[in-house]
Amino acid sequence: MREKVLHITTVDVTLEEVIIDKMKELKKYGYDIELMSDIKYVEAGGSVHINLIKQAGFTHHLIPINEAISPWKDIKSMLKIKRFLENHPYDIVHTHTAKAGVIGRIAARLAKQPVIVHTSHGLPFYEGQSKVKNLFYKLAEKFSSYFSDGYFSQNKEDLKKIESFVPKRVITGYEGNGIDLSKLDAFGRITKEQVENNKQELGIDQEDFIFLMGARFEPVKNHYMLLKSLTQIANNHVKVLLAGQGSLEKEIKQFAERERLTDKVVFLGYRKDLLRFMQIADAIILTSEKEGVPRILMEAMACKKPVLATDVLGTNELVVHHKTGELVELNDHYKLAEIMDKWSSKTYTETLKQYGHHGRKRIEEHFTEQVVAKRIHHFYQQIMAEKFAKKHMNKKVL
Repeated sequence: MREKVLHITTVDVTLEEVIIDKMKELKKYGYDIELMSDIKYVEAGGSVHINLIKQAGFTHHLIPINEAISPWKDIKSMLKIKRFLENHPYDIVHTHTAKAGVIGRIAARLAKQPVIVHTSHGLPFYEGQSKVKNLFYKLAEKFSSYFSDGYFSQNKEDLKKIESFVPKRVITGYEGNGIDLSKLDAFGRITKEQVENNKQELGIDQEDFIFLMGARFEPVKNHYMLLKSLTQIANNHVKVLLAGQGSLEKEIKQFAERERLTDKVVFLGYRKDLLRFMQIADAIILTSEKEGVPRILMEAMACKKPVLATDVLGTNELVVHHKTGELVELNDHYKLAEIMDKWSSKTYTETLKQYGHHGRKRIEEHFTEQVVAKRIHHFYQQIMAEKFAKKHMNKKVL
């Protein structure tokens, strides 16, 4: 019998860009998988992400879930999910992301779903937050864990924290994160002439050294560290491409203008063709305060690109310092500027090539969707077996 599984995220972009390739691999183990989320961006013809999800062969259920904390709206969303699950029961309900993780797990338990699990893509509480925020998110995660049968983490450091606050009956485990190498390798390679034309269109000289950062414009992605570093670099041939959208986009653009960085920074907006820009770039950079396991860096390493990033949770589990790239202390923008300048030197070209070679090998061995799907399948089977054993034992006692 095929187990029915519902995966819930807060917004559709997470499903389409982060979850769906894993689901394709997980289906190979015989699961009947459906997806649920709200819509992040509505365009002409509906949501691009929902359309891509449906094209991939998955059923999507639309439920309004507000990204920001809003008690009344959150309760309404939880009750809608509960009613949906009562009318459409599943064998496993699997939540992702902080907001969907809280309301989704509570709704699933109230709807008496047999197995409820959650994956943390990076815990919402971390060092550097205000004490009030940190405490609130800790309590929210601890509370919602009581509605779980399983709680998985994308990185090993967060797993230790998870194990410290979940009830003993909850099965915890390292899920990890990965990418679909076959999909990535099938992406069309652009020619040298196309690279030159794309640079020209972006107003970048052919001899410029290009860093690419693909990240939402949100506080945790820490774009200001990168921009402050650029103010310290006298070398005019260092350029940065910034891809993404978010609440801080306008503010960060204004900062770049004030600091006279407009000749060094190109804002690309949200891009579905980020792999094309990755081929134009000489290196990939990420200055986040914390990560789950960053997809942009996994893709970069798979494309044999050297990566430069902050030495923070999640990222330092992926990047091996001085082997697949280099790590710099969080908010040390002087050191980051020094390394960026060094990387742009012709004398460092061979080192960067070696980083790229070792990065690809690391992804192949540890960070593919096949590896992650196998772990999730194992956790599902373990939880269902234990639940069945307990149910059978209770019947014997009665």
